[in-house]
Amino acid sequence: MTGARDATAATDMTEATDVTEAAGTAEATGTWGATGTVETPATAITMAKALNTALRDALRADERVLVFGEDVGRLGGVFRITDGLTDTFGERRCFDTPVAEAGIVGLAVGLAMAGFRPVVEMQFDAFAYPAFEQIASHVAKLRSRTRGTLTLPMVIRVPYGGGIGGVEHHSDSSEAYYAHTAGLKVVTPATVADAYSLLREAIDDPDPVVFLEPKRHYWSKEDVELPLRTSPFGTAAVRRPGADATLVTYGPSVAVALKAAREAAAEGLDVEVLDLRTLVPLDDHTLTASVRRTGRCLVLHEAQGFAGVGAEIAARVQERCFDALRAPVLRVTGLDIPYPPPLLEGAHLPDVGRVLAGLRRLARTGGPVTRRAIPAPDGRSETAHGTVRVFRLPDLGEGLTEAEVLEWKVAVGDHLTHDQTVAEVETAKSAVDLPSPFTGTVTALHCRAGESVQVGAPLLSVVEAGSPEAGSGAVLTGYGTGGARRGLVQTPKPTEAPRTDDGGTDERPATRVPLDAAAGKFLTVQRDVPAVTIWADADATGLLAARDAQGVGLLPLLATSCLAGLAIFPELNSRVDTGSSEIVRLPRVHLGFAAQTDHGLVVPVVRDADRLPFDELAAELRRLTALARSGTLPGEHRTGGTFTLNNFGPLDVDGATPLLNHPQTAMLGVGRLLDRPWAVNGRVEVRKILHLSLTFDHRVCDGGTAAGFLRHVVEGVTGVSHH
Repeated sequence: MTGARDATAATDMTEATDVTEAAGTAEATGTWGATGTVETPATAITMAKALNTALRDALRADERVLVFGEDVGRLGGVFRITDGLTDTFGERRCFDTPVAEAGIVGLAVGLAMAGFRPVVEMQFDAFAYPAFEQIASHVAKLRSRTRGTLTLPMVIRVPYGGGIGGVEHHSDSSEAYYAHTAGLKVVTPATVADAYSLLREAIDDPDPVVFLEPKRHYWSKEDVELPLRTSPFGTAAVRRPGADATLVTYGPSVAVALKAAREAAAEGLDVEVLDLRTLVPLDDHTLTASVRRTGRCLVLHEAQGFAGVGAEIAARVQERCFDALRAPVLRVTGLDIPYPPPLLEGAHLPDVGRVLAGLRRLARTGGPVTRRAIPAPDGRSETAHGTVRVFRLPDLGEGLTEAEVLEWKVAVGDHLTHDQTVAEVETAKSAVDLPSPFTGTVTALHCRAGESVQVGAPLLSVVEAGSPEAGSGAVLTGYGTGGARRGLVQTPKPTEAPRTDDGGTDERPATRVPLDAAAGKFLTVQRDVPAVTIWADADATGLLAARDAQGVGLLPLLATSCLAGLAIFPELNSRVDTGSSEIVRLPRVHLGFAAQTDHGLVVPVVRDADRLPFDELAAELRRLTALARSGTLPGEHRTGGTFTLNNFGPLDVDGATPLLNHPQTAMLGVGRLLDRPWAVNGRVEVRKILHLSLTFDHRVCDGGTAAGFLRHVVEGVTGVSHH
């Protein structure tokens, strides 16, 4: 094993500059703060050290984290990733296991079900195959099997890839197996900064994560300051911007891609290098945007090409970017053979020469490489078949910057008419139907159902045969469909003011502003949902005392009272399935809460809030609020809420009767604290009083149940000291 380490170190020294260049473009968005390592000035550290530090910080921050595997204890792992952890945390937190990978993963499954957060190591990539039955049959399926009742917060660390001269079973590229197994998240860092940040995120994640570590880069170095947080799961990184072609890669191949891009620049080819960072979830938006901008795409990875990750990427690019491609999507991959012996490894792994050959082939196809102008806002271009228009996600109002595509209502080849619904999308506020502003034939869908897209991102392309027809002008989702209203942002239009006898006007003209995106949804909720609001005032003296005693804000205390009430009155944590005329009682509480940001109102969602102890709930509320305000809130925390806590007190509002956040069936409103006279033990005192309101769907429960829930919350507010 010492020979393998030395070989890896020697190989990595030749590629250190490439990894450093990749790190130089990685954007750090924050730190883990006090729960992590003491912050030190940036210094050159290796990827192995960053991974070790991430494990050390996670063990220190959360007593539920366990690290185990073959030789990870006293030896510190064959690559020394776990070096010193047993000495620091003891053999109950970091320990060795027998040489039985299926047993290691099976043990991790049981521990995760019992509430621990195991991090297990598969000593080498191909050693993990005996555990694949456990991974595919249990790890990946437990959440689905239990309909969300159980999560599986565990991490499977896998040193993978070539470049170290390893013998049989010691080098392989197994990422496609895991990426194809639904229910797993698959992560592969290429930089030292990402190694630390992504591993910390993986350990914190409620779902199982396969964490693929490029072992040839364990000894590459970067100047970083730990702890740090880079972009979250599902976010690709442009490691090198370019205009002529997109080189898509990940993990150990990023360094090769950067070196090839530099050499291609000497030949006049400006190549953009895109590091995917996570294979599941995949950042379709950044991938699509890059390829549509450059018009050419080359996919690079070490694994064999047939049915590999590159094939999926090529298919997605073809589906979403066909009208923008100027050349076929190409792949440069390992050979379609079993992983070769060490002496033949160099012939198997893609090198700079093979990547350059692929880039040159791209440049020769589709005409000369040119700098193309950015398309007009409406995405209009001319073809022999008519005018191609790109329908982009419109500005949805209220400061919302993105939406998740819930369902496509059309497919490629369908003929559209004006105002025909093309998709249903969900924002942090509501679900909205999008009508088409164009008429014609759908030529491309630029994203899949379940993906989140930014405002202004392309949704679909339409070919309008002949002259474009005039739109209907119906304003359904805040942008209209008339010919003059196709942009994302509309200038308010003044109307003609009444004229006086001398031809002048006697008042300033009125201003017309389009309805925002939520207007149609609000109308639907008001029309279709029999919502009722009840309210009560509560003496907040106990609430404020608990806040001061525990050193927390009011929000976690209010949230805890809500969760306690929902445990007794689960009818309010449900949805109505109108198709089957059934009420669906939900097994977990995903708590939404209102957070005011510079971008407007955002509603983060605390997943499995009912399973969190008070301290963890308070920490999660703080974390998600910070992410929302920094614009980095992960997609899984933007949607899927089952109950909303709407604190409108910071807006200086006493009370309200809000509309429900469909498809949720209940919302608790909290007004501002007011000094009011209050009867206390037979005498009147001035007390801090809180106005609470409960809006609920009358189909899921009667007034008695709703009143019982509200009374329970009031009791929690008046006597919160039990936390």
